[in-house]
Amino acid sequence: MRLHYHRRRVADLAGGLRLARAGAERERWPREQLERFQHERLDALVRHAARHSPLYRERLAGTLDGRVRLEQLPMVTKAEMMERFDDLVCDPGLRRNALLDWVETLDEDRLHPTGHRVMTTSGSSGRKGLFVYDRDGWRAFVAMWIRNSAAAGTGPRIPRLRYAMITGAAPTHMSRQGSATLSIGLHRMLGLPVTLPIDQLVAALNRFQPQALYSYPSLAMLLAEEQRAGRLRLDLDVLITGSELRTAAMSERLTEAFGVAPYDLYATTEGLWAGECERHDGLHLFEDMALFENVDAAGQPVPPGTLGARVLVTNLCNRVQPIIRMELADAITVEPEPCPCGRTLRRMRAVEGRSEDALALPGRAGRAITVLPAQFALVTRDREVGEFQVVQEGARLRILVVPRPSAGGELEGRLRVAVADRLSALGVDHPQVVVERRDALRRSAGGKLPLVVADR
Repeated sequence: MRLHYHRRRVADLAGGLRLARAGAERERWPREQLERFQHERLDALVRHAARHSPLYRERLAGTLDGRVRLEQLPMVTKAEMMERFDDLVCDPGLRRNALLDWVETLDEDRLHPTGHRVMTTSGSSGRKGLFVYDRDGWRAFVAMWIRNSAAAGTGPRIPRLRYAMITGAAPTHMSRQGSATLSIGLHRMLGLPVTLPIDQLVAALNRFQPQALYSYPSLAMLLAEEQRAGRLRLDLDVLITGSELRTAAMSERLTEAFGVAPYDLYATTEGLWAGECERHDGLHLFEDMALFENVDAAGQPVPPGTLGARVLVTNLCNRVQPIIRMELADAITVEPEPCPCGRTLRRMRAVEGRSEDALALPGRAGRAITVLPAQFALVTRDREVGEFQVVQEGARLRILVVPRPSAGGELEGRLRVAVADRLSALGVDHPQVVVERRDALRRSAGGKLPLVVADR
């Protein structure tokens, strides 16, 4: 079983490298050529979904006689995807509850018995997501990571690059699965869970001495403080951050601490990726792999240079779970002008609204303990939690939970103990945690649900 797993990782890396080379050529295609390519792949995806997905067979009936037009296709939310997951997927052997049961047993990187990759997300919106990727879809993910790495100067080399990735703690997190695939030979990889206490992260990084480091911006800021204090001693060639908002002031502090300008990476489990080029002037969207639409709160397109309220994503590479015009609660602005680097892929400015505040809680040693939002992923992993929000009230945390219909009476107590134990392990003094049920959680005008609301 493990031999098959290791052979598959090798094949996935090799396939990703081939796709990355082809994708690098498309980055400089004329827009007309790229748009023809996009439409060909969109047409194939939609017709495949109409044949093999019960949900899309129902929704697209009688609409595919002529040219497929993206803007005329139905939109879908993550909530709807989870509710109708069994009808959405194109493999009748995949069932939501069975997949969720299976992922709960994982303690290491593993392929599903069907050969697919299975990932879960808490999401920046606080709503749990379940994603299944077929072989070609996963290799597209690998290719996008390699393409982003090439732009950041961390391509394959001899001797191999020492690359540390601070990733999601769960084996079902996209970054952790990606690190496992990439670790077989492309680089010397060190994967560290973001939930490790800061002193353990510092010790591990000092031992490994990476030349390249990937981290969430909020954690990178903590590491920058450790670097300035002399406890962390890294000599980085490349720093890449992603998954959270990184302000200009944060970029300056990271550059001062590590001596390199950080690259920004935008990567979603839905399949939309973007990364900075060497000019550090916006993020190029890999729109040959996924289509995106920047829209307002009503779902109408907004022009370049205008801040949108949501992004609609269409993944062109994954056929087993079609993602067509799925809503992401990310507010972006698309740059109106092409990049001077010569790439024709459109650029976006840094995402606004994905960043959740880190919390400062009193520690046993007399100094504040910084608690990152990722520490609360254990709440999402509870099968009885639909969505949640953590609200700080001084030293106390109030966890508001919208339970699933199957939730029992033990939910509040179970979550309270789990969160308190996690905080205590991080060094928080006498954690105060209250868990309350809600019928719904209040969202912003743009539909965003902050995972953490810090007390400022």
